[in-house]
Amino acid sequence: MSKILFSLLLCLVFAFGADNNNTDQNDTNIVDITKQIQTLNAQIQILKAQQTDANSSVKSSNLDTLEKKKSRLLDKIPLSIMQIDVKQKDIDKFKLQKASLEKKVARYEKQDDKDLYIKNAIELEKMKIGESYFTTLVNLENIFKNGAKAGSIKDLIDTGLLNLQTNSYVSIKELKDSLGDNTNAYDSALSDLELQKETSEEILTYLKANAELLSSNLILSELNLTNAIEYINKLVPLNSAKFNTGKIVIIIVVFAFFVSLTRLLAKLTYWLMSLLTSLQESKDIKDQILDIIKKPITCLLIIYALNICIGIGFYPAPMPINTANVFSIIDIAGFTWLILAILDGYGTLLLGKIAQKSGRKEVVNLVLKIVYFIIIILALLMVLSRLGFDISALIASLGIGGLAVAFAAKDIIANFFASVMLLFDNAFSQGDWIVCGDIEGTVVEIGLRKTTVRSLDNALIFVPNSKLTSDPIKNWSRRKVGRNIKMTIGLTYDSKPPVILKCIDEIRQMLLEHPKISKSDNGGAFRAKDSRSRFKQNIVSIDDLAGYKSRLWVWLDKLNDSSIDININCFTKTIVGDEYVLVKQDIIFKIMDIVENNGLSFAFPSQSLYVENAGSNELQPILNNDKISKETV
Repeated sequence: MSKILFSLLLCLVFAFGADNNNTDQNDTNIVDITKQIQTLNAQIQILKAQQTDANSSVKSSNLDTLEKKKSRLLDKIPLSIMQIDVKQKDIDKFKLQKASLEKKVARYEKQDDKDLYIKNAIELEKMKIGESYFTTLVNLENIFKNGAKAGSIKDLIDTGLLNLQTNSYVSIKELKDSLGDNTNAYDSALSDLELQKETSEEILTYLKANAELLSSNLILSELNLTNAIEYINKLVPLNSAKFNTGKIVIIIVVFAFFVSLTRLLAKLTYWLMSLLTSLQESKDIKDQILDIIKKPITCLLIIYALNICIGIGFYPAPMPINTANVFSIIDIAGFTWLILAILDGYGTLLLGKIAQKSGRKEVVNLVLKIVYFIIIILALLMVLSRLGFDISALIASLGIGGLAVAFAAKDIIANFFASVMLLFDNAFSQGDWIVCGDIEGTVVEIGLRKTTVRSLDNALIFVPNSKLTSDPIKNWSRRKVGRNIKMTIGLTYDSKPPVILKCIDEIRQMLLEHPKISKSDNGGAFRAKDSRSRFKQNIVSIDDLAGYKSRLWVWLDKLNDSSIDININCFTKTIVGDEYVLVKQDIIFKIMDIVENNGLSFAFPSQSLYVENAGSNELQPILNNDKISKETV
């Protein structure tokens, strides 16, 4: 609430300030401003011509000072246009002077009086340039008051520029040609004439380039607010040079109206998104999305209300170009925030649904990050354009300095392309359990530069994508059926071979009959479900590609130091860790029962030591911790 009240107060301050600016004509005389700009242009030309001197750094500083002065004068042009007050007697006087000069030029041309002809022709051409220039400005004043569109402003200025760039150019060229080689005597007068033409073109070009910003009164005319201001002023005649009742009332009403639309527009945005995507969510999720969208919408409405209210304050003059430019930049930032908020809210929900169906969460996540990046870059370019930077030149300069940027950011670029390669290779997905070098854990997120992995001891590891593309990756999650159970059973040396063979057969049969142990038909079941695999089975091993393991071995492996070893190697059907350990436990208990039922015993690491008796030369065993007698050798 405090922010809204502050914004309203700001509107009122601007309204009072704008009225004061509109009534203060000391610095807004268009003729004086044009002459000052022309003088500055003459000074700039002189400094540029002398920039090769030793004091070029000083002159460059002076050039910057002159350019800043000219920029401040150009900013005053729109307001000064609204102060143009052309009276009929001034128009009649101008026409008489022009007609008189035209007669003199024609007379001196016939009399072959070159000196007087050139002087009067130059003065006549100055009047023609001024006529084209000021006629364009007067016409601009009229359409500003009526709320002109940017297109209408550009068309009107183009007409004025066309007159200056064609008719004036031809006339000046004819004057120079008539002088022949005797131009030195008239260099100063011709330079002033060309300078006047260039200054007029520069001012009109400046207005054309900012036509979008000069159309601030268009909103007022379309909303019919100008008539409302005049109507209120008639009802409440309390106006003065610094106070306008109609403007104040309309500013308060407009601001309150737009702020009241916040909740409605947030709900409308949510409804449109739901309609386009056909997704229905719970009330809690809906409220969360509305809260996310509501903040940028409120901000945009306040900005728009401020824009209109400040435009009302400056009416009938257009809003100053600097002020309008600031609002255009704020608008870009506000709309960027709104788009990103929609992506964060409803967009993330929608993409989450897509990721859930497709099973490629990392692709959707990366696409979302790239969209964020593109939106921010576009917004940044638009802001730079509003600040006066030449975007095409900026992009071209990136091409020139691309090599330096590539060397400076080679790791970032390498990681970005590595992330793209990881997605195309499909080596792993979010949620997979992978091992890469000394890194082991579950993949949390695949980003533009790094992949986030949650380790088994619950640490968060950030791995550069370039490492994952260069080092071998072991993906434990890319298997459909088959998690390995591998163990060795050691039997004591007093076990008889027939009994050992019977024990091996019973263990193998137990594994074949166990419902949780993978059998040889798993791969066949997979191929039956996927018809495309039948065309690949002669090229690659389909079972190994999909991750179906069904081999089962039980065999007598070797005679170990203290045991007769039976090796068991099989695969569970499940690949889930919690289920796997339970199946392995059940297998161990069943093996223990089989060994016990066959009267066999598990061996444990032991060692027998034999010593020779000195008297009888017989070997006698000494077991475990028995002490050796003194008679033994």
